[in-house]
Formats: sequence, C-alpha cells, structure tokens
Amino acid sequence: MLITLLVFLAIIALLVFVHELGHFLVAKWNGVVVEEFAFGFKPRIWGKKIGETFYAINAVPLGGYVKMLGEGDDAAGPGSFKSKTIFQRFQVMVAGAVMNLLLGWVLLTILFWVGFQPLFPGVAKDPFVHQTSTVLVTGVSAGSPAQTAGLKAGDQIVAINGEKSATAQEFIASVGSFLGQPVNLTVKENNVAKTVVVTPRVHPPAGQGAIGVALTSSGNVKAGLLAAPAAAIYETGRIIGLSVAGFGHFVATLVAHQRVSQDVTGLVGVGVLTGVARRLGLTYLAQLVVMITIGLGVINLLPILPLDGGQIVALGYEKAAGRPLNEKQLNALVAIGLGIVLLLFVVVTYKDIVRFNIFQRI
Repeated sequence: MLITLLVFLAIIALLVFVHELGHFLVAKWNGVVVEEFAFGFKPRIWGKKIGETFYAINAVPLGGYVKMLGEGDDAAGPGSFKSKTIFQRFQVMVAGAVMNLLLGWVLLTILFWVGFQPLFPGVAKDPFVHQTSTVLVTGVSAGSPAQTAGLKAGDQIVAINGEKSATAQEFIASVGSFLGQPVNLTVKENNVAKTVVVTPRVHPPAGQGAIGVALTSSGNVKAGLLAAPAAAIYETGRIIGLSVAGFGHFVATLVAHQRVSQDVTGLVGVGVLTGVARRLGLTYLAQLVVMITIGLGVINLLPILPLDGGQIVALGYEKAAGRPLNEKQLNALVAIGLGIVLLLFVVVTYKDIVRFNIFQRI
C-alpha cells in the first residue's frame, strides 16, 4: 500500500508539474514576469530566486502555482500579465491544459510504438493501428449460446458486429451492450474466417458469461514507428471526447437523479486504480497516466472560475464587452465556482470511499 501511495503521489506530482510548466513557459514566451514558480503547496521545503523568478518546492505535492506580475493585483508595467493582449493572456491560460494533453499524446505515441495490452476499451478502432492483440476462446459452456452457435476452444474472435476487440475484456464489454439481441461474431477457425450469430443472455447461469465462453488475450496493439504519432493523436482525441461526454453524463445524472454515475471516479478512485495498474505492469500504469492527464486537461478547461476555462471565458467577456469583469463580479464568480468544484469533489470522493470500501482496506 505504501508503494502504491508513493506511485500515486509521483503521478499527481508529474501532472501538476507539467500543467504549471505550460503556464510558466508560455508566460515567459509572451514577456510576462513570473514572480514565483512553485511545485506543491506550503510548507516550503526549498526555494531559490533565479533571475526574476523565485522557484520553490513545497511539501504537499497535490498542486502548484505560477504567480505572475499583475495577476490578482494592480501591478502595471510591460512585464505585467494585465498589460498583455487578450490573445497573449489566452495563450498563457490555455497552456497548462495543452501541456497535459501533450503529455498524454507523447505517452500514447511511445505505447503504440512499443506495443501494449489496452487497459481501456476502444483502442482497436484506431485506424492507424496495424496490429491488435488476439482474443481466443479457451472454453465453451455446455448448452450456452456459444456452443449453439458452434464456437469451440481455439477459435479466434475477430470482431462483434464488424467492430474489432483488442482484448478479451473489451469483447466482454461489447457483448454486454447487446444483451438479448442477436449479434454477428466474426470468428477464425484454423485461420479460416466465418460469421456466426449468437444472442447474449440477459440472465446467464452462475459462473457463466452472457454467451458462455472463457477467453484470453495474446499479443499487443501496435502501430508502426511513423504511424504511432498519428495513432496517438486519434486516441487522444477519442479520450477527450469520452472525457467530455462522461463529465456531461455525470452532471446530468447528478442534477436529474441526485446520484453519481458509476463511470466517474475522483482522487480516491484514481489511487485505487493506481495500485491495480502498478501490479499489472509499466504499460498499464502509463495508460492510466494518459487517462488522468487528458482528463485533467479537459476538466481545467471547464468554463468555471477559478479553473483555466473560467479564466478563458472571462477573457472572452472582456473581448466582447470591451472591458474586463470588475473585482466584485470576479470575486462572486470565483466564490460560486469554488463552491461547485468543492461540492463535486466531496460528492465524488464519498462515492469512491463507498465503492472501493476504503475504510475496510485501511
């Protein structure tokens, strides 16, 4: 458990550092004076002023900040954040999220190049992937839909309703979306392809799955050296879409039904998943980092102050109205935004504690 905690803190530290580094670099690029670049929250462990910037490492590695001249005060001058154009300030605000997305893309490029077993479904749909892992049938239950359809141990499952599955887990998830409905399975028997029709059971017998097969996965998902960056761009875009859709579903479910979707997890859940991924291996841990960093990038762009997305919306208002929000308006929106963020954090954290039996684990 200690190792998992240390790995979890290292992941959070990496993502925070990358995010704040984006703000820092683009601020410097645009001539903004960065007064302090801090990693973590106080108490302070180490600090040193180099040039115009005070660099600090603090004890709590769950955050960080870049303090710019003129940000949150009335400091003026050519190096002030407020003295910059709206587009320059937009660049600074969006840079943190962009760096998180860029980190996800870099890790995915490496993963596609070296090959990996997907931790999450959908990777086999990437058009730039040239090799997917093989899903093999290792056993068939007597009297099951699979036996009726003629499936046998040793058969290779290629696709369900024309869509490839990269792993056994992905195939099982796909089958679960067609319960009670006939589906077409593309199967290879002795390297000869055929199509069989099977109807997944809504209520299978105990110990059996929806179609009654035991499965295993072998081999890796891969893209060539030149195709790996393109495959990573496609997968990054897909994960961004899933993150946006997932957050929208979370909010809709919370508002309409006053409950938290099972598909949403917070810091506590991420800590649990870190332990699982760590035990599975480095490529699984890298995939988890990809999901977290892309999710962090998306969340930071939500139009809520004080998140970066809220700051960007405020810049949009300034551009449209010809004047920035006044201090009273800004403080009110920040207070409301903080209240929303804290409420969501508490709700999701409580759900994670219950879902993963945290107190029993401790």
